[in-house]
Amino acid sequence: MSEKKGLYGIWLVVLGILILLGLYTALKLFIEGHGLFNTNDVILWSLPLGVYIFLALTSSGLTLLAGVPLVLKVKKYEPFAKRLVFLSIATLMGAFVAIGLELGSVQHMFWVFFSPNLSSPIWWLALIYSVELVVLIVKFWRMHKGDWHSSFSNTLGVISFLLAMIAPLMIGSIFGITESRVTYFGPMMSIYSLVLGLLSGTALFLLYSMIFHRVTGDGDVERQTSLYNEFTVIFAYIASIAVVFSLVKFAIESATTVPEFLIYHKFEHAFGAWQGFHFEVLLGLFLPFLLLLIPSVRRSVGGKTVTSGLILVGTLMMHMEILLAGQSHPVGPKAEQYPEFISYFPSIWEWLVFVFALAVMLLLYTLGERYLKLMEVPQ
Repeated sequence: MSEKKGLYGIWLVVLGILILLGLYTALKLFIEGHGLFNTNDVILWSLPLGVYIFLALTSSGLTLLAGVPLVLKVKKYEPFAKRLVFLSIATLMGAFVAIGLELGSVQHMFWVFFSPNLSSPIWWLALIYSVELVVLIVKFWRMHKGDWHSSFSNTLGVISFLLAMIAPLMIGSIFGITESRVTYFGPMMSIYSLVLGLLSGTALFLLYSMIFHRVTGDGDVERQTSLYNEFTVIFAYIASIAVVFSLVKFAIESATTVPEFLIYHKFEHAFGAWQGFHFEVLLGLFLPFLLLLIPSVRRSVGGKTVTSGLILVGTLMMHMEILLAGQSHPVGPKAEQYPEFISYFPSIWEWLVFVFALAVMLLLYTLGERYLKLMEVPQ
């Protein structure tokens, strides 16, 4: 017991140091501005935005999973519900840290609501996620007070479920309506974002549960082995859908004769490629999907940990690959003053934004597990 208390104290110290580094980074960014990032007139969207997309979609995936017991009333998953809602809140808070620092000023996050543009998917995205965060917090508070199934609590669950479904579609539409960037354009981006959000949300919940069990010795994993195994089967089905979408996307890119797609294939992929397949897709999606097809891997704690960890890293890299590939080729007047392709690697300040967002998220996870009884079920 004393050893666990010591590890807990060390963990809090580490998170505290990371958050202090993040606060210093925020101060530095607010004073010196966006010039600290390795961006230019061509590549405007960088690592902090990719982190925001990844965490926001993961939060939506967690909320959709929480909707299984709370909205669809599959009661056997109720032991997961409160933890899923809280993880969704904490993950979305990490996403807001990333986007707040990417914008360069906290004022920009608030000003967007006082200058609405109803035709802008970015404005709608900000509104949807802000409302979703408020609804999730109120929903969690009602659950913590023991009100799981009143009409008010049920309404909150339905609203959060719908918002979590709409938000990934809105993220995808931000890219999908960009006609000047053919590799972004199209309705597939919205559905792809929804699938990746569900995938990373499921992966985060499984990885978190397995690590929490290993670190704390929590016995709930053993008592609920069958439920976690069922959840892993759901995980495998979602991964299979993501694999299908990735193959369709690859087929379209390979078969088309649209000049912009041909140019896109010359792009030096940020994480490397083999036979046209990006490494992050091979190692972060296809490999864990194949592992999930093996029953012994699906049922073991180690198998759940490895596959969910691979998919979390893979989906983050997939978001970054999409983000960078669409910007790497200058178009219009910019094509006259820049080379055919622009390379990019995050600056130290961008990495620190990433670390800050993760530290805030993990600190909330830690405090929530200690004080908020996340494994409660309705009485």
